[in-house]
Amino acid sequence: MRCFAADLHIHTALSPCGADDMTPPAIVAVARRLGLAMIAICDHNSAGNVAATQRAAEGAGLAVVPGIEITTAEEIHVLGLFPDAEAALAVGAEVLATLPWASQADPAQAARFGEQKLLGAAGEDLGRETRLLFAASGFDLDGVVGLIHGHQGLAVASHVDRPTMSVLAQLGLFPPDVRFDAVEVSAAGVAAGRAAQFEPLGLPILCGSDGHYLSDLGAGRTMCEMEDATFGELVLALRGAGGRRCRYA
Repeated sequence: MRCFAADLHIHTALSPCGADDMTPPAIVAVARRLGLAMIAICDHNSAGNVAATQRAAEGAGLAVVPGIEITTAEEIHVLGLFPDAEAALAVGAEVLATLPWASQADPAQAARFGEQKLLGAAGEDLGRETRLLFAASGFDLDGVVGLIHGHQGLAVASHVDRPTMSVLAQLGLFPPDVRFDAVEVSAAGVAAGRAAQFEPLGLPILCGSDGHYLSDLGAGRTMCEMEDATFGELVLALRGAGGRRCRYA
């Protein structure tokens, strides 16, 4: 087994709150400089920049896991991590279909949240996402987790320690009937020692940067003991199979 440093929660400039310089090549360059072996691109309600980031990472020694951060109807954030870009895009298409068009937004509100840039592998501008990515989707929590699992993905409860947009913040409890594969504690939460309170859930605890700026990358890390930096190995590590494991760092 080898130990791989992973940041499994990174946004690009597609996310309304993502910085303009969160382009595929810039993210890849910073991730490699920081010694990360695996990252996951998890834009809000869309996987539109996943494939471009994978192409940007070709030959760089960096594994890019396709992902998406879905906002449920209850305004809970859930990470979906997938075996390939096609699965992430399929989930994204179903989520996008439930979102309002950008033209329906209050102009002041839309401007505050950003441009939602679709980008190419070299960082070139390919246009704008026309659905409102900051809106809640039409899927409830159980529906989101089912949608992710239906496309062979991993469902992770995002930043469970935060007072907004988390399972506990929105529901007041952690529903025992929702089949999460892991929970994510924020980098600030890990630093403050809050991760231990989620150990009784019996789920793997991850830590990601939730990076919206290049300076955020790597601030939250998960150390994965696996044979290689692949999605399949990540699945096995979350299950604790064959001596593999993931631990927050």
